[in-house]
Amino acid sequence: MFSLEVGSLLKSRCKSCYHNEMQVIKIIPKEFTRRVAFVVWMQCPECGQNDNSLTQIR
Repeated sequence: MFSLEVGSLLKSRCKSCYHNEMQVIKIIPKEFTRRVAFVVWMQCPECGQNDNSLTQIR
């Protein structure tokens, strides 16, 4: 089972400096009619750029 925690590192490319890892800073659940997804806010540890992603965690 895949789980995310605040502070963990993800393999995702920064759109600003193209660094390979992003750090999770916030996880917000979003409920849809049939599924629950999460908005994962990430921050690049190199340049500080913030980004988000809509993710379904099984």
